[in-house]
Amino acid sequence: MNSEQMKTVFLCTSYLLSYPDDEWADLLNDCLEMINTVQNEAIIDKITAFIHEIQAIPARQRMEQYVETFDFGKKTNLYVTYMNTGEQRERGMELLQLKQRYKAAGFDATDQELPDYLPLMLEFAAYAEQQHVIPLFETYADNIAEIRTHLAASGSPYTAIFDAIFQVLEELGVMPIAKGSV
Repeated sequence: MNSEQMKTVFLCTSYLLSYPDDEWADLLNDCLEMINTVQNEAIIDKITAFIHEIQAIPARQRMEQYVETFDFGKKTNLYVTYMNTGEQRERGMELLQLKQRYKAAGFDATDQELPDYLPLMLEFAAYAEQQHVIPLFETYADNIAEIRTHLAASGSPYTAIFDAIFQVLEELGVMPIAKGSV
């Protein structure tokens, strides 16, 4: 898989992990189209299966499932530094360092979301050079794997998105080493 295809996967997974409102649902077919350009059948299969499964869920139920999974799930929230320090002051320093890391790579992160929000990290990975992406994911691969482990344990369809992310990270030479390894 070349770097453009990796960027496509990062963009699609970023999008798929964002809040699934009606506008989100309207663009799922575009995401399917994009992901089908990737030369990795495992990733295509995971993303396609996820999209088809999520499209079969009524909108209100889909949104409730997302909120229950990511907004109320302490072990499955999408803020990857949260499991390191929770709401402690040290997390603020880590968030500041992340924001500086983005800026150093020429990526202007929005102030609407914390810099450790996984969809934002994935968007960064889609636009930044690999020399900036690899160290970022080396730092947080274990945290992301831990979220994936909890999603898998609960039978969440979102597990497939994390599996696709780890397929790309494996190609980049980044793999988690903690007990949450996939």
